[in-house]
This record gives sequence, structure tokens and C-alpha cells, in this order.
Amino acid sequence: MNTPKRIAAAMVVGAVMLGSVGVAQAAEAAVVPGGTITLTPSSGTIASDPFLTGLAVNQACPAGYQVASSTSVVQGGINYNISNLRTSTAANVGNIYGDWGFGANPISIDRSGSPTNDYVSNLPLSAAGLADGNFELRVYCFASATITNLAAKASSPYFSLTLNQSGGNWSAPVPVIQTITSLTASATGTSVALSATVKSGTPSTTATAAAGTVSFFEGATQVGTTQTVASGQASVSLTGVANGAHSYTAAFTPSNTVYSASTSGSSSVSIGALIAPTDTAAVPVGVTFNIAAATNGGVLQLTSHDSIVALGTATVSGTTFNASGTLNAVVDDSRQAGSPDWNLTGVMGDFTAPAVGTAPSRTLSAKYLGWAPTVTAGSVGSAGAVVLPAPGSPSGLNTSSQLSYGSTSAADPQVTTTTVAALLQLKAPKNTAAGNYAGVLTLTLI
Repeated sequence: MNTPKRIAAAMVVGAVMLGSVGVAQAAEAAVVPGGTITLTPSSGTIASDPFLTGLAVNQACPAGYQVASSTSVVQGGINYNISNLRTSTAANVGNIYGDWGFGANPISIDRSGSPTNDYVSNLPLSAAGLADGNFELRVYCFASATITNLAAKASSPYFSLTLNQSGGNWSAPVPVIQTITSLTASATGTSVALSATVKSGTPSTTATAAAGTVSFFEGATQVGTTQTVASGQASVSLTGVANGAHSYTAAFTPSNTVYSASTSGSSSVSIGALIAPTDTAAVPVGVTFNIAAATNGGVLQLTSHDSIVALGTATVSGTTFNASGTLNAVVDDSRQAGSPDWNLTGVMGDFTAPAVGTAPSRTLSAKYLGWAPTVTAGSVGSAGAVVLPAPGSPSGLNTSSQLSYGSTSAADPQVTTTTVAALLQLKAPKNTAAGNYAGVLTLTLI
């Protein structure tokens, strides 16, 4: 009988009109956090009277400042009022003029329903004498309706939007959509597939309209060719990747200013041995075996085999974590005809994952691993039966199972070869704890 051979297997599982007099500002209350202003139109000329049709803020006035409000432009430290004061007692609050933001409703003022509405703006920007360059549009919220001069704004909160005036034209900035790029990496043999997804919004969704390219990197070195983003995604395939651990990132470069650039976090794979993203080394498992000589001459032996089978990172499908990999072995038989039939079997020990930080070590039963053996054309031996992972079979590869078998009487009594492979299939329960699992598959040839 041969000494068992061990093979590693792993997974990583209004009211008062205010004039347009400019007043130098004292120290002012802070801008309202998180407040954003949207304008209709988003550009025009400073000579237009009025210059706005609609104005909307994504919030109501802050509590304690819901009595009155007005709109100003500010440039060079000078504040110019550009709309009538609107108050909570105005008879037209909440009708075709819009909503002043008193209560829970956000500020939303639309001139299109009533062209004479001067609560959006009642002056051209030219009345403020704006110079070329940036200026602010401010929507103030007041605690009192008895506002008699612009200096009273010094203690009132406001919403702010930076605009630009150039050559008699003004424009609002185009909001930049922030993106998040994610990356997945998977390995098959010495090939690596990298797939990047560009997302935006809260919660994030795939930015299908994002235009630009994605480049992939290992460290500071670009790998593969730069790919054009299509429907928010880009991918590249790498071949001939060297053995060992590899960590990749993806960088999205937009082709216009609508979307921001973004770089993914790292995604890691291992070629030839599995290394989890947080690990610094694989778990090596040695393989030793002895084979006794036949009593009537010749030798029966495993002449080629895998020492490590990496199943990769398990992915969820239904109620299980699934992963797979291929085990290869070669049996040579130089015994004379009439020697006993030979049998190659395997049994898997339980998987374990080491403790990491405060997380304890974990164990996963080997019954969740199965195999599907095959032999190549021209082989003398035959393939063993398929063993399904539990619960497809009672104990999976946790009990000894036949990988291949054969007889010397089936061929000329010279060296005969059987090349066998087995697709290892893992189906671990969905509640399996995260970790870098490894176990020992023992092959026995007799």
C-alpha cells in the first residue's frame, strides 16, 4: 500500500420692497449645511430683467428663521438685494408663486405661473454693477418680518450658490456627479479577469451614462489596455500571470466634466496558491508519499500531481457559497500483466481558517466538497464515480472516494499511463463565516 499523498485545497470564502442698494457685509451667520440651489434658467445675460424664472432649494428655512426670506447677490464683499421680501403672512404663500420654505416644504419659487411674481428676482444683475468673475447668489431666511436694511442679514442663515459673470453673461456651474469605481478580480489558471463598474448617487447605482475610460493597475504599473466604459462597465483579461499574489486597482477617467474621476479599492487574486486580500502569505501544505514495489516486478506510482489546488473566492448562488478548481494526477504502472488491480482514492479533511484579529479560528466540514473525475483519451484506467457535495451526498469527500482505477491485464505489460482529473466542487452553507480556508486532500494509490 502506498503512503497517502496530501494535496492542499483552499477558498477565500412678500411684503416689504427692498431697494437694490449695496451694503458692505459684517460677519454673517454660516451658510446652511447641505443646502443646494437650482436655477431656471441656468445661464443668461446680466441685462435680463428679471434674470431668473425659477429658484429651488432642497431644504426649508431652518427652524427659528421661518418668518421671512429674500434673495441677494454678493460680490467683492457687497450685498445687493434682487427680490422682494417674502413673508409667512403673505397671502400668496404656497400658490402659483411657489413655496417660501416656511414649514417642512423646501423653498420652491416659480415665476412661470405668474410672470409678475417678483419674489424670484425683480432686477437685472446689471443693477448690482457686477464685474467679470465669480459672485454668490444667496437665499436668506429671517426670524423677523421687520427687515429694514440689508445689514440685518448679518445674523441670518442663508443658502449659497456660486455663479460666474463674464462679458455680460452669467452661468451656473454644472454639478459634478461623484462616482465610485469598484473592481472584481478572478483567476483561472494563469489568466486573470478584471471587471470594473462605475457607480454614482446615493444609494449608488451603475452610472450607465458615464462616458470615459478605465485603466487597470497592479501597484503603479498599468496592466492590459485602457478600456472604454460602456453602460458603466469595463473589463480586461490578462494572460500568463506569474505565480503568487496579485493586487489590482481600476481608475475611471471621465471624458467630460459631468462625472468625477474615481479609483477603486484593491482586489486580489492568487496564481498557484490562494492568498486572501488581507493575508501576507499562503498556507503551504507539504505532500509526501511512499509506494511499495510490486511483488512480481515493476512499480505502480503517482508520477505527476498537483500539490495545491486553489478554489478561488467563493461566490453566493442561492443558499450556498460556490467555488471550484481542478485536481490533476498521473498514474504509471510498469508491473507485469496479472498484477493486482490498482485503485486511486481520495479523502478530504475538514477545512480550517486561522484566527484573524478578534475573530476566532473557524472550521468547515469536508462534506461540502465533492468531485467529478475524468480520464483523458488513451488512458488505461477508468474514472471513479461523481461524488456530490453535501447534501447531494451524505458526506461528500469526507469519506474515502474512488478517483480512478485500472488493471495491468488491459494493456501490454510495459509502462501504462492513466491521466486523471477531477473537478472539485465546493458548496458551503451561506452562513459560513468569512476567512481564508485550507484543508488537506489525501490521495492513496494501492
